[in-house]
Amino acid sequence: MFLAWVVLELYVMVQVAGVIGALPTVLAVVAISLAGAWLLKVEGLGVLRRMQRTWQGGELPADEAVDGILVSTGGVLMLVPGFVSGAVGLLLMLPPVRAVVRPFTRSRLRRRFQRHGTTAVFTTGVYDVGSRLSSDGTVPPTSPGPHGRPPELEA
Repeated sequence: MFLAWVVLELYVMVQVAGVIGALPTVLAVVAISLAGAWLLKVEGLGVLRRMQRTWQGGELPADEAVDGILVSTGGVLMLVPGFVSGAVGLLLMLPPVRAVVRPFTRSRLRRRFQRHGTTAVFTTGVYDVGSRLSSDGTVPPTSPGPHGRPPELEA
């Protein structure tokens, strides 16, 4: 798959260079990487602020954590030289696109955690992070600690 991605990137770069020239193509790739670094900073800080607000509201910021993964992935893709990876990375930086991709990502992460026996839950609401998932994939409810967080997270 990696090899196919590299071949696709090279093909697109050669096609773009054929239309606009080699130097403009190189400058465009550099511009995409710089834009990726800037967007990673801006969107990443926005996700961190939302995580903090959610956490202060007494909930574990599951959606924000998944957004953080998607923003990081998008930033890395934009930093990698290439038009295809830059376009995919830019799409992951857009909040409406992340909202569409988030359920798929959450479901994939949940399956991966369950397969490896990790106790993490990507849903909304108050969390019992220390519990193992039951056979139906849910976490038994717990009452929040004195600071509105699950007792396992009180420190």
